[in-house]
Amino acid sequence: MATNYSTSDLMKIAVKEQLKCTENPKVGVVVAKDGKILSTGFRGEVPKKHAERVALEKLSMPDRIGSTVFTTLEPCVALQANQGVEPCADLIIESGVREVFVGVLDPNGTIYSQGFKKLLEHNISVKFFDRKLRDAVEQETFEYGVIEKIIGAGKRRVPVVGSGINIEVRFSENDPQTIDISWNNLQFSHGHVDLIGPNGAVKIAAGASKFSHISDPTVFRFPRHYARMEKGMIAIVRPEGSTFCVLFKLIDLFENDILIKWEVRKL
Repeated sequence: MATNYSTSDLMKIAVKEQLKCTENPKVGVVVAKDGKILSTGFRGEVPKKHAERVALEKLSMPDRIGSTVFTTLEPCVALQANQGVEPCADLIIESGVREVFVGVLDPNGTIYSQGFKKLLEHNISVKFFDRKLRDAVEQETFEYGVIEKIIGAGKRRVPVVGSGINIEVRFSENDPQTIDISWNNLQFSHGHVDLIGPNGAVKIAAGASKFSHISDPTVFRFPRHYARMEKGMIAIVRPEGSTFCVLFKLIDLFENDILIKWEVRKL
């Protein structure tokens, strides 16, 4: 006799599927109906297939109709005209799925909220995982983790769409002091993006191409509230009175995203 699972249980099972992934972004999926699991899938289970497709293609069309999909990541949409593979949002719509539970929205600036929007436009109910589960999913899904908060040192791809993205910088998890910055005004065709910090807190590390070149971040002059960053540039953000600073290097730019490295240093 098939087990009846609660909505919370099905979310957790989708997360367990996500943990089977060996490539990023990690995505796990469960397809269920009336509390009974019909199929599961994870990214990488079948080469070159997204987790939603893996799970749905295990089912006949009658089983898909009226089902509920639990996916740890927002279903993808078409990124270009005439692409070879049907996006997952379209597959879900065409499968007659009744409801979708989403773990996190895709931070890729081209996809962000578009899958969510498309499902709603086709009268599919969309709900989200419980908050604690969303936090767990966020940590596991992407190679560089949560995008609105950074600590210590690292590397991350972040979206810069609309009014930009705000990021809170901390020296450590237990240090209450923060530096608030934002990335804004991404101009991919011109090859630059703006790093915005507190007034008078931002300096360009002119001449430096590696963090190791900067033995003392305080030696650089001409503070301002923003830096127009081009690929390879390094900027230093140090608000007045702060006991630490953060170094940012712009590694690459994309149409809606940037790839950055950072390093937080005590002063």
